Order: sequence, then structure tokens, then C-alpha cells
Amino acid sequence: MIATLEAGSVAVLTGGARGIGLAIAGVLAAEGVNLACLDQPLADYSAFETLCRAAGVGHRVLPVDVRDREAVFAAVGAASAVGPVRYAVNCAGIDMAGDSATTTADDWNKVMEVDLDGLFYSCQAEYESIRANGGAIVNIASMSGHIINRGLAHAAYCTAKAGVIHLTKALGVEWAAGGVRVNSVSPGYTSTEMTVNNPLELNAMFAEQTPIGRMASVEEIARPVAFLLSSAAAYITATDLTVDGGFTAW
Repeated sequence: MIATLEAGSVAVLTGGARGIGLAIAGVLAAEGVNLACLDQPLADYSAFETLCRAAGVGHRVLPVDVRDREAVFAAVGAASAVGPVRYAVNCAGIDMAGDSATTTADDWNKVMEVDLDGLFYSCQAEYESIRANGGAIVNIASMSGHIINRGLAHAAYCTAKAGVIHLTKALGVEWAAGGVRVNSVSPGYTSTEMTVNNPLELNAMFAEQTPIGRMASVEEIARPVAFLLSSAAAYITATDLTVDGGFTAW
């Protein structure tokens, strides 16, 4: 395998209890990386704990609201009890669909606070540990940060994810001198617990609009994330990798 990760080191995962975050946890655990999962207090962590036990890796569950900067710093600090934190993947995020003309301030602010502010706090909290141990951060953005989705009205989400992409570039440049690489992955339409509940015709439309002709599996997003964390990507920073089946090339 060309891409290598440090077995026995620790990866901090925000939003790691399900969906893409959980798939990333599985890929990293298979490489012998210990895991600290930071997700909302009411999340179901059972699948995360099961995969960690099956892979035989150390793990911690650290419930946290990423909008709370002090709590995020405390949780990342606690993750170091599992081992040296070398990797971080920031997946925590929400969507909020609806007509922009009637979007409330509370709805707009919640998306920004979780998807952008919380991601920034997470990067800040992760920086010192990764700088000390050597490693990388990958932020989960979205192709919605590059384009406006046909048939979907979610301006707050698109705006926040565009911010994630540009924030990643800014941090990747700023922190390169300290040996911390920061990149992002922008998934296209992906089959998750959320999208499987969509109307069948909506998912069929997503697949039809994608050049590859189908939605991605969560594993197809997780593997590129692992690559960007690995030594194979040692000369890559401040870059957004679009994993969208060709959607944004139309």
C-alpha cells in the first residue's frame, strides 16, 4: 500500500458516529489508528464502538457540541489520553433546506455555527497536538460549496461549505510552516442514513445528474480522506479534493 498512516497514533473525528464520519473511522481503524469520536451528546455511538473493538484499536467517545469552543478544546485534549494525536477529520455538520426568502435568523445561524464556526474551533483545538506530533487535518466540505444544487434550496449550507473550502486553504497555507497539512474533501451525492430516506425519484435524479451514473458509497468518500491524511499526500496542503463522480465537471 502506497498510502501509510501511523498505527498506534490517534485520529480525532468530529461527527464520527454515523454516515461518512463512521466510514472514515472504519478505514482508519483498519490501518491501526486509534480513534476519538466527538459527536453530539445524544448521538448513538454503538456502531463506532463496535467497529473499534472489531479492529482492536483504542478509542474514546467524547460527546460535544462543536459550537462550544471551550468544550471542543477540552474534548480534543482528552483525546490525547488515547495516544499521540496526529490526524483529525472534521465531519460534523447539518443541512437546512428551505426558501431563502423565509429562512429565519436562527436557522441561518445554526447552520453557520455548526458547519463553519464549529469546524474552525475544531481545527484550532487540533492544531497544537498535530503540530507537536506531525500529521494532517482533513475537513469535510461539499460539492455544494462549489456549485448550487439543481432542485435543492439550501443557501445556508452552500454558503457554509464554500466557507469551509476557503478556510481550509487559508489554514493550509498559514500552518504549513508548522508542519500541519490542512486539506478538504468535497463529496458529491452520497448514500447515507439521511439520503436513503429521500423519495426514490429524488435519489434517481441525483444519480442521473452524476456522470458516473450513481451516488457514492460512504467508503468511496472515506478512502480519499485517508489518502490525504497519509504520508502519500505529504506534499499536498491547502487543497480541496472533489469526490463527486464528475458532477461538478458538467
